[in-house]
Amino acid sequence: MFRKIRFRFILISSLAILAILISFISVFNSVRYVQNNGEIESVLRILSKNRGEFPRPEEINKEPEGKNLAVSVINQYQYYSFIIKNKKEVTSFNLQHIPDLTEEQAADYMRNINFNSKETGYFRRNHHFYAYKVTKLKQAGQQLVVVLDSTRFIDDRSELISLSVRMSLYSFVFFILIVSILSGFAIRPYIENYEKQKRFITNAGHELKTPLSIISANNDLQELMTGETEWTKSTKDQVERLTQLINRLVSLARLEEQADIVLKLVNFSTLTQDAAEDFKGPIIKDGKTFKMQIAPDIYVRAEEKSLFDLVTLLVDNANKYCDDKGTVKVTLSKTNSLKKAKLEVSNTYKEGAKLDYSRFFDRFYREDESHNHQTSGYGIGLSMAQSIVKIFKGKISVSYKNDTITFKVVL
Repeated sequence: MFRKIRFRFILISSLAILAILISFISVFNSVRYVQNNGEIESVLRILSKNRGEFPRPEEINKEPEGKNLAVSVINQYQYYSFIIKNKKEVTSFNLQHIPDLTEEQAADYMRNINFNSKETGYFRRNHHFYAYKVTKLKQAGQQLVVVLDSTRFIDDRSELISLSVRMSLYSFVFFILIVSILSGFAIRPYIENYEKQKRFITNAGHELKTPLSIISANNDLQELMTGETEWTKSTKDQVERLTQLINRLVSLARLEEQADIVLKLVNFSTLTQDAAEDFKGPIIKDGKTFKMQIAPDIYVRAEEKSLFDLVTLLVDNANKYCDDKGTVKVTLSKTNSLKKAKLEVSNTYKEGAKLDYSRFFDRFYREDESHNHQTSGYGIGLSMAQSIVKIFKGKISVSYKNDTITFKVVL
């Protein structure tokens, strides 16, 4: 059990740090992306305003687009421009600021430029990324097209993404190692408290049995001397009740210590038949109806005694809380997938709509909050059933429909 808690602690912590790292990568690279695009657009606007050339350095920062540009790196930009007439005829090229590009190549790149629908855009040719801006000139039908080689911007972004992902991955692995080492220390107080609780329940159970035995013996002696009276009978009933409660608590504590119990194939059909049959006589005697629908040869991986206890607990609970002249029903079948067994134990209970079913598996929970004893029980039987199902790696649930409470176990 503690291994599962430790694993869950590591998993939740790792998912949390992973979410933080992913958020950091996304925000950091998004900011860089916006900055790069802003710089590209600023360069294109300045070039378009000045017919494909940068103005003098002292004038660049005077323009709104040039406030965020460093004058010292202007010479590092590679760009070219051309003027086109009627979207077909190129009247002039300016290739002074981009090396190794001929007019033939520039003319070929025109196929990637949209002169109709977009004022700006991007294209890729020969392993280079280009950004362009199309501006209408005053001369009729003429357009100025400025093309900026933005390869270094794209490369910088890609390198930043790669670096941030690698660093985040290394950090994530390092974090998992640290959390794995420290998780034992983190859950140690919980383990110690849990062990103390189990020892307290076991020790208290043993210590309480001695005075209960003495009380029982004294009560029996009193009955021998004066005969059975209302008071001796009440004392005997309460001694038996408290003894059963102690045994249940000790059994629950021991049960939770068997999280690593070895499971084997058990004939669930035969076991359910035997366990439910024990209640048939008392249920019918109380004027209730008892029904069983058990499919044959259903096997599950479980521990036989604990599985028998599970069926007994559920059927006993159904009998206790069934309406007078009501119906207790036990059904065993296979799920729709035919891979798992489904046990359903139900009983009619007209007042069940008022109950808080989310608390049914809480220890010492009773639907009668005053804890009167008109209905026998201690409020730990369903908690024991839940613990058994968890050991068998199954699921247990409760539902209410058509005046009937149904407990469903899937194993």
